[in-house]
Amino acid sequence: NVDETQNFPTSMYAFQTAPFKSFLTIGASTSEKEKLNASFSNYGKTKVDVFAPGQEIYNTIPDNKYKWLQGTSMAAPVVSGAAAFLASYFPKLSMEDIKNILMETATKHKGNFADLSVTGGVINLKSAIKKAKKLSRKR
Repeated sequence: NVDETQNFPTSMYAFQTAPFKSFLTIGASTSEKEKLNASFSNYGKTKVDVFAPGQEIYNTIPDNKYKWLQGTSMAAPVVSGAAAFLASYFPKLSMEDIKNILMETATKHKGNFADLSVTGGVINLKSAIKKAKKLSRKR
């Protein structure tokens, strides 16, 4: 629980007067409907922003090989990729806009999962694209 235990990196360090505005803290989700949060994942109602797939991710490893991996270190690149996708297609949006879009369009889940992050959800790129398109038109 990163609400109770300090986690690095973080959006707010002791030397700062305000948190970073476009920083996202990510939790790792699973494909299991009954238990969406991965057992190894960080969580926190106030300090984890959103979840992303982070279990059983087929990924590259050295020597031109692939391996099934898991962790928030797999979930964070999913969110980074979604943010990069939005930034490349909607260059008028700021990174803070993109952060907010990813959080606002996360697929919300009920039950215990709703209390494990600020959004209570898992990123949803399709919904994020729709919202980014609308917001980008206004600028």
